[in-house]
Amino acid sequence: MSLYHLHYPEIVDEIRGMSDGLQYPFEPFSCFLLNMGVFGEDYGCTCICFKDGTDTIFARNHDMFSRFKKVTESCLVRPTTGYTFVGQGDASVGKEDGVNEHGLAVGMTFVAANHTQPGFNFLFIVRYLLEKSTTVQEAITLLHTLPICTSQNIILADQHGDMAVVECCSEAIVVRRPRGEEQFLVATNHFIEPTMLNFDGKPEQNWYLSETRYHTAQQALMMTQNSADSILFAQQILSGKLGFVCQYKKDLNFDSLWSFIVRLNDLTIVRSEGNPSTTKYAEDTRLTWAIRKK
Repeated sequence: MSLYHLHYPEIVDEIRGMSDGLQYPFEPFSCFLLNMGVFGEDYGCTCICFKDGTDTIFARNHDMFSRFKKVTESCLVRPTTGYTFVGQGDASVGKEDGVNEHGLAVGMTFVAANHTQPGFNFLFIVRYLLEKSTTVQEAITLLHTLPICTSQNIILADQHGDMAVVECCSEAIVVRRPRGEEQFLVATNHFIEPTMLNFDGKPEQNWYLSETRYHTAQQALMMTQNSADSILFAQQILSGKLGFVCQYKKDLNFDSLWSFIVRLNDLTIVRSEGNPSTTKYAEDTRLTWAIRKK
């Protein structure tokens, strides 16, 4: 908790306020939130960002055990000391993806850890960056100042077309950028950078079909240029129309619980509140409404 008091005291106040409202003791409630992801929860998320003509798109599926569907939420957050954002999560105060008023999108994909130490978990890394950063480069700079306890890919894209995947854990941090002429990035549930491979603790090859999903998205993004509708193209990838991404077998009791897409140029957001292969996307205008109200 002392690290959060040092780096992010306002989130401690928010957790305390929520625990007071719930009439639940602060210490066990905060310990539950701040230790999520440390002890090996399984996530199977897919995240992409790409340029398509003049558009920059950020898109993410959140995959988790189906029983957690009832505790997922999407919130408009208007902090007094940070940037307004729309974010999604399945753990109350923390967030797993979102976009802020400056057109910076942030998301995470879980990676199994070999080691951990006191620090920020992915829920509060994502929220901290949404509240405190306006660009990809600002977010990367901030990430290098934070103690990190969980293993994850942090995916970043902004309205200027900049994008990066930060592969990070308690022991190392590496920034991955688009290669050569590529104008896209993909992150699933394993590390890609050679220097990070020794920190990847996945228990088996193609864990939760991480490599299959990565290959599907990578191949789709390599084959397209200047699509007629960049948001629709992202929907096709995340809904599994171009290969396996979210079509988990029912006996796994594991599913895509939501899908989130934003065109960063104009902050057009669409969300699917369920598996995108069976649940329609709907436009979300809360962020643009909040910006107009400022």
